[in-house]
Amino acid sequence: MATQAVAAEDQEAATVAASDTGVGDIIVTAQKREQSLSKVGLTISAVTSDMLSERAIQSPADIAQAVPGLTFTNSANNTPVYTLRGVGFYDTSLGSYPTTSVYIDQVPLPFPILTSLTAFDLERVEVLKGPQGTLFGQNSTGGAINYIAAKPTSDLSAGVEASYGRFNTFTGSAFISGPLGQDIRARLAVRGSRGGPWQKSYTRDDENGRTRELAGRLLVDWDASDTLKFELNLNAWQDKSDPQAVQYLAFNEQAISNTQPVRDYPRSPLTPRAADWSVENGMYMNRKLGQASLRADWEFVPDISLTSITSYVSFKERGAMDQDGMNLQDIDLPLFIGRIDSFSQELRLANSANSGFRWIVGANYSRDKVYYQENLTYDDSSAFFNYGITTSENYSDQKMRNIAAFGNGELDLGDKLTVKAGLRYTDSRRTADICNHDGGNGLTAAFFNAAFGLNPPLGINDCFALDANFQTGLFTGELKEDNLSWRGGLDFKASDNLLLYANVAKGYKAGGYGNINASAQVQYAPAVQESILNYEAGFKLQAANRRVSLNGAVFYMDYKDKQLRSKLIDGTFGVLDAIINIPKSHLQGAEIELQARPVTGLSFGFAMTYIDSKIDRYIGVNAGGVTADFAGSSVPFTPKWQGSANMRFDIPMSDSVNLFGGTQLTYRSATNAIVGETPLYAIDDYALVDLQFGLESADDRWKVMLWGKNVTNEYYWNNVVAGQDTVVRYAARPATYGITLGYKY
Repeated sequence: MATQAVAAEDQEAATVAASDTGVGDIIVTAQKREQSLSKVGLTISAVTSDMLSERAIQSPADIAQAVPGLTFTNSANNTPVYTLRGVGFYDTSLGSYPTTSVYIDQVPLPFPILTSLTAFDLERVEVLKGPQGTLFGQNSTGGAINYIAAKPTSDLSAGVEASYGRFNTFTGSAFISGPLGQDIRARLAVRGSRGGPWQKSYTRDDENGRTRELAGRLLVDWDASDTLKFELNLNAWQDKSDPQAVQYLAFNEQAISNTQPVRDYPRSPLTPRAADWSVENGMYMNRKLGQASLRADWEFVPDISLTSITSYVSFKERGAMDQDGMNLQDIDLPLFIGRIDSFSQELRLANSANSGFRWIVGANYSRDKVYYQENLTYDDSSAFFNYGITTSENYSDQKMRNIAAFGNGELDLGDKLTVKAGLRYTDSRRTADICNHDGGNGLTAAFFNAAFGLNPPLGINDCFALDANFQTGLFTGELKEDNLSWRGGLDFKASDNLLLYANVAKGYKAGGYGNINASAQVQYAPAVQESILNYEAGFKLQAANRRVSLNGAVFYMDYKDKQLRSKLIDGTFGVLDAIINIPKSHLQGAEIELQARPVTGLSFGFAMTYIDSKIDRYIGVNAGGVTADFAGSSVPFTPKWQGSANMRFDIPMSDSVNLFGGTQLTYRSATNAIVGETPLYAIDDYALVDLQFGLESADDRWKVMLWGKNVTNEYYWNNVVAGQDTVVRYAARPATYGITLGYKY
């Protein structure tokens, strides 16, 4: 079970082990310094390395199932979307900043696609809830996720783990860690997964959904002196898995034309494995990431340290996918290409954690370059059939620059009361060159030339999107923004075992341009930055000689200019994509979590999050093409209830062997994928049950575990998307099960 606690930036964190009858504690660097999670008045869910291993958690989607309040959504371009406490930004664009920032050992992964294969060889995962603009910067209006990699050890250690599961899936991982010299330590970890197809075409003998993943990480720690330390972190991964195929749910005619093939195409059976896709264009993907970071900590005077964190990330992708759920070409991507280059640098000063006034000041610089191109075919789409258009191509070339300065402080007013405050100023600049042009057969250019009398006429590589004066050309945009994030709060230690806290925080998410298949340049208009003002109060209680841990919080968020990928009505082609802002909305809710270890060998936990979300003011077009006043509608991808429960037992079978078992129950109530809560786009409630059972050595050297995920084979989905003439679902995987063998030295 996830454990609520403090903010999540790691320097070197340690887990304080539970006693035979107590609930353990975790040491994290909440304010970029080491602190106990039960002693700091902030809210986080922490998934430890033991939980990751015991529950076979291997992906961001698995982590979201373990953390109430966190929702994982797969997008139309297989880009992950994180929504935390109802704060999220669903967009398929490669260069869209998230609302929940993600880090690995304080090193930013600024775009969600970069997080895909990070969940291996971890010490823990920390999910910090609520705006985190002061220390994490903008693009954390929902919160922050920090992956803490397992660190190099002073003594030689090694381990290997192998799993075999349903769909002929083999997953293997290994690590080796130890000293390279008197003051140098290193850790090398690798993980790979290869599996067969889990999706079946319901119209022919064909399959999709193969897994081909490989990831590696090298950490090197060097203690250059008693006051100077370096940490090198190298990460790389490659994902050649099949893109997920979608389920054709409903016909959504865009225009009156020859749509009989689409209209008559059989709908998908409502089972987890059923799907369909285009044979002509195929389904393939090749994504690669490389990352290097260097951290230096220098205590240049007693009790004051300078920290530098430098990072560079490179990402490339190439593939093809179907987005209409048919073996037709209503909307297919026979080719997509993407590149990301990201550089960041942070410098900060901090005093000792033992001071009665703890402060930190710093500055941050980042520069990102994102290029994305996609070729589209829509031979069978009603929106284009009447105009003789069958293909087009679009690309987006964007550059982002962010500069920030920040400060944070904590002042103890006696033994019981602590005052907290922080500020961060950010200056952002983004430029975008965006173009839609003919896909190469000349039909799209010919239509625009004839329909709008263009002179000179368009060529196949000329941008065809029209401006307000019916002129075509490359769209060039620039967005300049700045903001001041802040927070303040009080911690009150009512007793040694009870902490009360209250916080107010304001955070921002930068504005941006989407990667839009556009016929009019108005579709390229950027969404401006959004902001959240969050009020929160909570408590943390340790009881029964630390056998019981009970944490709770209530919150209210004032949400302004929420960014949303929505639609607008185009006079020529009907309903088309656009990125817009919802002027005003709000979210309010509560969280509760219980952890207990009543007797030796038995532990259980429970957590529940309640969120009431409402749009207060917005008149526009939703993803289904409906124009309306959406005041009173719920925020998309925000279940009202999210909960989990878990139990684990350990029984000694002998002095050297233990029998163990566990179960987890996850529940998400219904939500909707678009504003307006249209039934067709509903995401139904679901409950999942996972099970584990096995043997392990008393010294934790080896284990054998049988496991199952979604053992009841629940049919559920996490997204519903409108394409051209189809509405499609992204169904989750069916029941999976397998065996895991592990050995540590």
